[in-house]
Amino acid sequence: MPMVLAVNVVNSGLVALVLASHLQQTRWWFFFASVVALTAVRAVGWGCYRSYRKAPRNTTFWAILAAAGSALSGLLWGASSTLLPPENFVEQTFLAFVIGGMCAGALFSLSYYLPAFIAYTYLSALPLAAGFLLSGQTLYAVMGCMAVVFVAAITFAALQFNRAFVSGLRLNLDLSKRTEELTKRTEELVVVNTRLQAEITQREAAESRLHQAQKMEAVGQLTGGIAHDFNNLLTAVLGNIELIEQDSERNSERIRRLAGAARHAAERGATLTTRLLAFSRRQALRPQYTDVNQLVNATSDLLRSTLGERITIETVLDSGLWSVFVDPSQLENAVINLALNARDAMPDGGKLTIRTGNAYLGEEYKAAHPEVDVGDYVMLDVTDTGAGMSAEVMGHAFEPFFTTKPIGEGTGLGLSQVYGFVGQSKGQIALESEPGAGTSVKIYLPRLVGVKEVAGGAPVAPDSPPTQATILVVEDDCDVREYIVEALTQLGYSVLEAGEASTALSVIDRHPEVDILLTDVGLPGINGRQLADEARRRHAGIKVLFISGYAKDSIVHGGVLDPGVELLSKPFTMNNLARKVAQVLQHPQ
Repeated sequence: MPMVLAVNVVNSGLVALVLASHLQQTRWWFFFASVVALTAVRAVGWGCYRSYRKAPRNTTFWAILAAAGSALSGLLWGASSTLLPPENFVEQTFLAFVIGGMCAGALFSLSYYLPAFIAYTYLSALPLAAGFLLSGQTLYAVMGCMAVVFVAAITFAALQFNRAFVSGLRLNLDLSKRTEELTKRTEELVVVNTRLQAEITQREAAESRLHQAQKMEAVGQLTGGIAHDFNNLLTAVLGNIELIEQDSERNSERIRRLAGAARHAAERGATLTTRLLAFSRRQALRPQYTDVNQLVNATSDLLRSTLGERITIETVLDSGLWSVFVDPSQLENAVINLALNARDAMPDGGKLTIRTGNAYLGEEYKAAHPEVDVGDYVMLDVTDTGAGMSAEVMGHAFEPFFTTKPIGEGTGLGLSQVYGFVGQSKGQIALESEPGAGTSVKIYLPRLVGVKEVAGGAPVAPDSPPTQATILVVEDDCDVREYIVEALTQLGYSVLEAGEASTALSVIDRHPEVDILLTDVGLPGINGRQLADEARRRHAGIKVLFISGYAKDSIVHGGVLDPGVELLSKPFTMNNLARKVAQVLQHPQ
């Protein structure tokens, strides 16, 4: 637009200069002044339009103004050529060429907006053509016809230009729209691809954890079965060694020494099976209301004397810590196991930090750990400043018998025992470590909601238990049954025995004086729990003491011993047996 206005002023100035100065037609200076004034008004309008280009504009209003400005400019040229005609043919021809040239220039300047082009061209050229046609002279008539043909030709050309411009504009708009759509779709694809990659990563991680969990479950089932059979062997070994030791008081010192060495080895085997059962989640837990802060305080005092002076112990306890419902003795063992592992990771000394706090495991955590229930948890964090672990070592850390310690310095069951206990307590364990940056083991235990259940300590049996009682021993393992019968006989009890449930029921029918049914849980055919229920139906006053190599589903549910169930875990010594039998006799069931 500025270029059009400038050309209009220049051309009008040239016309006025030629016709007024050279040919002494001074009236054309008034024409030039009028063009300048109109051009100034149009320039102001163009400036206003440009100043509002960033704001929402009324396009119809500005289009009308543009067409009106072009019409006034064309009318000024057309009226001037009619009202102020030059005096001779040459001068008129010069004016006609100037107007025709401006109309041709308008073809390139205004063809994008057809109404403005037509208003300018027709109002500037047709008045001059009409004057030529109405002059009555042949030559002028020919020039008028030529002017009409010229206007028609450039109008046709303007139409073609306008169509091409509109088509190009539509094409550009369409391409712009398609580019925007393509950009939007590309961004959507990037988002979807990112989400898909994240889901693939999550799925691969979940599959890896599932594979690890399945492997650990399979190993747990295997170790549980091995521990069960091994506990039967250890019960017989430990029991008979104990009897030998008692008889050896009348024999040589050498027999006592050998028997003591054998008993020590058997006790180590018993400790090993206890850890195996803990890993395989087959141990019978006795959960109760537990204050974790109190437990940590009590355990830290023990650890200070156990870990040595080179290990600094710091406890950071949450004063508003929630309570949990767990087996406190097993939780204490877990803390001790983690502390001992930390000590071994800091041979030159270091710092052990035990923290407690409340935590919430939500849907995001569950998405990564499907086995976890969403809810409130109590967090127990044991962190050391030791050597740390590599990612490869961390992947095997909870596996039984896996250890990085030299041969003979570790069983590889410490972390696996903690892992099994936490899982059996419906908790979650998380391991964080980097080589040279220490290790952090976080235990999450479900928050106890409801009334506190404060469990009292186990009653202590008297040193001299009552001996006026009849006990029926039911055990399918002959060696174990023989040891139990011998031990109870030496304790002064009247003892009956059976190798299976059907025989035991027959004995109960023949001997209603039986006071205690001491039965293995894993009997062939009818299990120990079913035998106890039937025995109580036939003999309402009979008391039941279960013995087992590992926790059976018949008396343990969710890893917790059923209420009212008395259990003596294998392997056990004669003293353990004596205390438990006395306890059962003293308390009603």
